[in-house]
Amino acid sequence: MALSKHQFHHHITAVSGQYIQGSVSISDSGKVVYHADVFVPNATAHGFFNETLNQTGWGILDIHAGYNAAASDPQMTYAAGFLEGRFTAEQMWMNYMNMRSVFFEGKSEKVVKKVEDFLLNQEQWAKKNVKLYASKDVYWRHVGLILAQLDGLYDGYKSIADPSWVSEQSRMIVLVLNAVGDLIDLVHAVDPESRPKFSLMSHEEFEQFVHFSGHCSALVKVLGAFEDIFMSHSSWFVYAATNRIYKHYNFNVRDAATAAKALSFSSYPGFLESLDDFYLLSSQMVMLQTTNNIFDTKIYNLVKPESLLSWQRIRLANMMATSGEQWYKIMSQHNSGTYNNQYMMIDLKRVKLNQELLDGALWVVEQIPGLVKGDDQTDILRTGYWPSYNVPFYEEIYNRSGYPDVVLSRGTDYSYQLAPRAKIFRRDQGNVKDMESMKAIMRYNDYKNDPYSEGKSCNTICCRGDLLSNPTANGCYDTKVADYSMALKRNAHIISGPTRSHGLPPFSWTPSFQSPQHVGLPPKYDFSWVDTKPSL
Repeated sequence: MALSKHQFHHHITAVSGQYIQGSVSISDSGKVVYHADVFVPNATAHGFFNETLNQTGWGILDIHAGYNAAASDPQMTYAAGFLEGRFTAEQMWMNYMNMRSVFFEGKSEKVVKKVEDFLLNQEQWAKKNVKLYASKDVYWRHVGLILAQLDGLYDGYKSIADPSWVSEQSRMIVLVLNAVGDLIDLVHAVDPESRPKFSLMSHEEFEQFVHFSGHCSALVKVLGAFEDIFMSHSSWFVYAATNRIYKHYNFNVRDAATAAKALSFSSYPGFLESLDDFYLLSSQMVMLQTTNNIFDTKIYNLVKPESLLSWQRIRLANMMATSGEQWYKIMSQHNSGTYNNQYMMIDLKRVKLNQELLDGALWVVEQIPGLVKGDDQTDILRTGYWPSYNVPFYEEIYNRSGYPDVVLSRGTDYSYQLAPRAKIFRRDQGNVKDMESMKAIMRYNDYKNDPYSEGKSCNTICCRGDLLSNPTANGCYDTKVADYSMALKRNAHIISGPTRSHGLPPFSWTPSFQSPQHVGLPPKYDFSWVDTKPSL
């Protein structure tokens, strides 16, 4: 299925700087019509995609649906998905090839089939429940809207994709891409032989595993008199994942149980979710997320396809919840036990600038196979900040995940209180006074001089795995930040690429970083901050 390097080079050149706009209409009979290069007044959905990856590090996607047509809610989300698939088919294909390389390179056909069968069975289970319960259950009705958008994404992709990109198996393109976060755990769940053998790892091997399986740094910071609140997230993952699109959705869903009709989020081609996660919601809520490790791999035995994947439950809770507590209750249902994260839900309705933080301003939720824990952590935020750095906060999650044994055998760098990023955030968060200082802490990497980094380029807020003694193209590759007023308007400051903090060199795809596959990506990451906001 892979294209040659020559073909990829041709495609990359063709899409650089391209601006696409269009509309989708769905007739009463269900016929789908795509209108190229025009916003049709009564279309079911309309939008644009500005492909500026090589210029700024980000493409920008903006889609409106359901405001000018009497389409049903599922038709509306389907049309939105169709537009996105049509606009970004080429980027989806390249991202899919890169992600297959990340997750399946070196895996047997048997293991790959197990993963694909799990994804197909999970989708069939979810669609069956939508068919059975959507007419009387708002939960499953909203699951149906997400799955309709996924169907539209696939059909839009097929409508324009090169014939060589479409086959009987090409449904996997949208299933794998949307499940990239879930795949971090799913591969281990379906293939016990692939589970890490931690006891056999050297200290360096174990340290590198933790750096590259943990995903992201996040910080919620309030100023001393509650003059402002800053919310920021820096993604850690393979640099091959840096085909970035920042997305703005505005869907006029008529269901009374829909709390957030509009959302803006950092994302990737073919993803209907953030993955990072960084979401700004029209319900006046913000969601951030970082990933935790599973060291007691026996709990992967609890993972079953009769569940909702993490990406589906996140989109669902984001659509339906009006509070952090409600978000927790929705997200906890049908836990897949894949993509096991700490989630931070900031409810700006509970933030009273220059006055107080009301209870419920910050809910923190953590998931592992078989368990989801959540509670109000506003009391901690009132002291000034909430940090997140890939170590579980809740004791039961921490214990069941196997962290106590790791701390005993490997040291306090893997503990909640004394992980390197815990120490750096504790020391430096007081320096955050404004937007620029918030950006600086989230891009921070002074590993050569910071005693808490111990000379290691990943023992810091924004990891540079390519600068380790055993370098790999992996680490912190973006930052997104918003303050109170920005988040209410779904505006954000965003930057793509590994950090250049404290004079670090920009990352380039040199011959020493040929694996994993990284087609369609900028050759060098020397980008500046970008301001993004909804345009439609």
